[in-house]
Amino acid sequence: MDYVANAKQKKTDRRVMKTKRALFEAFDRIAQEKDYGKITISELAREADIDRKTFYLHYSSIEDMVDDRVRELVEGILDEVELDMQRRLQDCEGEEGSESVKPDARVFFAGVNGAVKNILPSLARLLGGVSVDVALDRVGKPLVEEIKRREVISFSMSDEMLQIHVSALVGFILGAYGAWFKGGMAVPLEDIFDMSGRLIDVCIQEIDQIGEDQTARDRNAVEPLSSVVQEAHEVFAR
Repeated sequence: MDYVANAKQKKTDRRVMKTKRALFEAFDRIAQEKDYGKITISELAREADIDRKTFYLHYSSIEDMVDDRVRELVEGILDEVELDMQRRLQDCEGEEGSESVKPDARVFFAGVNGAVKNILPSLARLLGGVSVDVALDRVGKPLVEEIKRREVISFSMSDEMLQIHVSALVGFILGAYGAWFKGGMAVPLEDIFDMSGRLIDVCIQEIDQIGEDQTARDRNAVEPLSSVVQEAHEVFAR
């Protein structure tokens, strides 16, 4: 019975994925000719070769569908980065100096920077009808959430501070490309990529220092308390 239920679920999942893929591809085609805000559900459904009812089985609006597509792109970015990190570790395993290749924050965010650069055309088509600031916000929020959820990096700090620092790093990357768009893309894209990389390095150096300072403060706060506890034990032992 479970086997039959699982088989049906897999078949349903494949159908859902096929329908969503058809919608995403149809949206990309239409978005090359008209702005995001002018695309209608009827037009999108026709282009995807489905009816409106089928569209509403999956999404409540085009905004909802675009957010799902953005989430898919974000997951693709992080999948690519994690896979590249694993390859780097495997390639260098056992070699002299392999300890320099680690799944740390610098490697991770450098990968995110490169992946974002590579999907800029897709993002431009997907969010072409909204302002750059709105587009960055719609990409940035799920990107920060997914980075935290995957726990692929670690800093010695509280969850609240981690949220702030991951948001800052993502903001550096997206903000640089956003400024590039606003400036009419007059500067070579590779220059923006390099600048983002330098900003990431500086930011992570500061984050590492903050973590070390916090650890030192915590240690200093614990040591006096330990002394008080020891003295209390000695008093009661007399």
